[in-house]
Amino acid sequence: MEKILEKAQKIKIIFFDIDDTLRVKNSGFMPESINEVFKKLHEKGIMTGIATGRNLFGVVPEVRALKPDYYVAINGAYVENARTQKVLYKNTFSKELIEEIIAWLKAEQSEYSFVSADSLRVSKWDKIASDAISPVYAELKENPDYYQTEEIYQMLTISVHDDQLKLPENLADKIRLVRWHPNSSDIVLTGGSKAIGCQQVLQELGLKAENMLNFGDGLNDRELFDFAGLSVAMKVSHPEILEKADYITDSVENDGILKALQALKIID
Repeated sequence: MEKILEKAQKIKIIFFDIDDTLRVKNSGFMPESINEVFKKLHEKGIMTGIATGRNLFGVVPEVRALKPDYYVAINGAYVENARTQKVLYKNTFSKELIEEIIAWLKAEQSEYSFVSADSLRVSKWDKIASDAISPVYAELKENPDYYQTEEIYQMLTISVHDDQLKLPENLADKIRLVRWHPNSSDIVLTGGSKAIGCQQVLQELGLKAENMLNFGDGLNDRELFDFAGLSVAMKVSHPEILEKADYITDSVENDGILKALQALKIID
């Protein structure tokens, strides 16, 4: 613990995942202690960022109200200075790649969703899509050709056999799948991750990885846990994330973030 406390003294920016980290995904519950955490961090001059698989549309009002300094959205594919709305980084899919992905998913009898910076569309809205997506984004409109007019940063697979989907050779070196629900996986560009997005913020600020702490719980936090100077996993985290964590804290409902920052002596 002494070594972890030494690392904690170097922290100048903290990134937070949203779902099951800042708030409970399925119920939307966010403890009052989160407001206290952000207030105290701002008072101490420690910057804050949101690092999420969601796009800006999915950053719910109560998270925006925390007034974070940066948004690392769509698993690092879109990065914005929340204070100035300046876009620091964008990593989009080409139309050719999207058409390859659609052809593969159709052959696999899987539906799909497009993720732009501030909206989403699905190829088909049904119970399978609703079970996965409604807790995060509510009901989505159908538009299988959405990519023709919008910049796409990520796609989602949607099927009851999502765990059986395997990338074909022509896509295996271009994209990767990150499961986040029994019915759905994020389709992320190879090399893309929350860690890449957070690096853009550190470069902007002239900071190093050792100056960054992050909180997370899911597989899309994997690269971030390898990258950050200090990583804290929520009690409910995926086993792989628990293994990578420097520190494991309590659940959202039990004020896990506040408890961790107090234990690390970052705030009182």
